[in-house]
Amino acid sequence: MSNVIKFSINGDTNAEQVTEKVKKSVSALEKNIEGIENRFKSFGKDLFLSFAAPMVLLNAAMSAISASIEKNRQAVQDAKAVAEGGGNKYMREGTVTSAQEAARRRQDALDRKNAKLAAEALADEQGQQNAGTFSISEAESAMGDYISEGKGFWNTAGRFFNVAGMMTGINDYRQDEDIQKVLERRSQARVASDPEMIAKKKAEEAAVKQKEAADAQIQAQKEVDKMPTTFKGPEGFSNVVGVGANPVLEAMASQLEEAKKTNELLAQLVTSGGGRTSSWLDAPTGNPHVDGYGDQM
Repeated sequence: MSNVIKFSINGDTNAEQVTEKVKKSVSALEKNIEGIENRFKSFGKDLFLSFAAPMVLLNAAMSAISASIEKNRQAVQDAKAVAEGGGNKYMREGTVTSAQEAARRRQDALDRKNAKLAAEALADEQGQQNAGTFSISEAESAMGDYISEGKGFWNTAGRFFNVAGMMTGINDYRQDEDIQKVLERRSQARVASDPEMIAKKKAEEAAVKQKEAADAQIQAQKEVDKMPTTFKGPEGFSNVVGVGANPVLEAMASQLEEAKKTNELLAQLVTSGGGRTSSWLDAPTGNPHVDGYGDQM
């Protein structure tokens, strides 16, 4: 942008007027330039606000929608958890049964997935270990065992081509269940012969037996605690204290006392010969040997 200022000087009398006109023109030019600069500055702000304001509103709306979706999802999960736990009085029996069946299926699918991932991860970890023979890896040794375990020509040939695919990268030994099983058997054989693992296994077995014995003792104590602690006598006996004498007990005590007296009297008659009065036991029997005078004859 350019402004061309034309002026002429007509002697001394016209110089002041021309100078004033130039000043006015320069001042107007400066104002125009300043206005243009201000417009550029405000244009940037207006452009930013015109773009940012709708985005702020859009983000707020999206956040509200996301929060609502998450709240609804959590409510659904809570309701399913209630149904899986047996439901409430408003839930139908079929709803509870369906929820529990779906939970079992989800858990089964999760268990299968975890088993698959664990087998692959362990095959990868074990396969990279050194087999201890000519720097051969555990995976390569497992592949050799896999081929040697083949039965028949076609089975062995099929295993050979399968291993060839693994060696060239066409197949992945980590995802092959047969190779996984071979690696697992090799690991089990190493563990079975490891003294440290043997000692650990024995300690675990001893701990299990000790726990079983403790549980059995606790169960036996529970059975003992269930047994009645009061004696139940024959019919007619009373085990209540302070209700008076029991006639049956009194009769039995009296009989025992009489029997005791009788036994004492009989013992005295048999074992004690002095200090007793004459009775029919001292009368002569007519038998000289019994009466004691037959030996004198």
